Amino acid sequence: MKRRRAKSRRARARRGGAPKGRFTRLDKVFWPKEGFTKGDVIRYYDRATEYVLPYLRHRPMVLARHPNGIRGGGFFQKNVATLHLPPFVKTISIRAKSTGRNVQYVICDNKHTLLYLANLGCIEMHPWLARTANLRNPDFLALDLDPGGNPYSDVVAVARATRKVIEAAGGTCLVKTSGKTGIHVLVPLKSSYDFDEVREVAKLIGRLVHRRLPRLTTTKPNAGRRTLKVYLDYVRNSFGQTIVAPYSLRAFPGATVSTPLAWSELTQSLRPTRFTLRTVFRRLNKKGDVWEKAFRRKVSLRALARKLERMSEENKRPPARRSKARRR
Repeated sequence: MKRRRAKSRRARARRGGAPKGRFTRLDKVFWPKEGFTKGDVIRYYDRATEYVLPYLRHRPMVLARHPNGIRGGGFFQKNVATLHLPPFVKTISIRAKSTGRNVQYVICDNKHTLLYLANLGCIEMHPWLARTANLRNPDFLALDLDPGGNPYSDVVAVARATRKVIEAAGGTCLVKTSGKTGIHVLVPLKSSYDFDEVREVAKLIGRLVHRRLPRLTTTKPNAGRRTLKVYLDYVRNSFGQTIVAPYSLRAFPGATVSTPLAWSELTQSLRPTRFTLRTVFRRLNKKGDVWEKAFRRKVSLRALARKLERMSEENKRPPARRSKARRR
């Protein structure tokens, strides 16, 4: 019986043909329940390169490695100085503020590098919010909506409220599934503002959303699961922080994919398990990348901040008292 299972796994690993290159242990099972293998991960990124790579180019990467699959324990790796990297892998050296030492990060600028990372066991792709040309100025603002134990429909409601706040302030925003249980809302920016400025605006958006949905949300770190509230995480808008890339696989049951959506698709019936290693290509073949041109419209952070501050002040004002009509 065990031999038959091993043979079937090897057959799945070979299905569709492996991409050309030096890959190892293609038949190693990464998702035990589903039977998906390391070879499936490499084939996924081989097929999805045109969709994933635009969101990785020119950005330092933190490697999220799961060499033994989703149940084998994973780890994050920033410094790749000890790895024997092939010549096609670009890197950048960045001084770490905490230690004062240089950290060598991977830059995933080509398909060969993407597949090399997949062969290292990088199920997920985690790029910085800033590009190498301007490392201290992110080109988007990110809000990570963590469910805190609430149903996905509640996270959808918070995402919609977040959109209303941003658009009421004259901004525009994008939405994607995190690939796990959360939702990511992104605001494309001109790379003219540093992380401190961006984080303060993200914090302000979070507070305004919380005022609209006080019983459902929190902006306090680590309070989400304790209070059963959706956590509006704005802190990741910081130097060196990452967010999982659009169309990245997740080391999560079902082999789910972090998938960009049109806002009209964000309904109460949406479930993130709908988009997986196997199913997402039906969507891509039909719709393509719904974010393909979305980042061309950049938001002015300062203009957005001014309007958000005005909204915040208006919300603080007590309602005007109605004068009692005089009796005649």
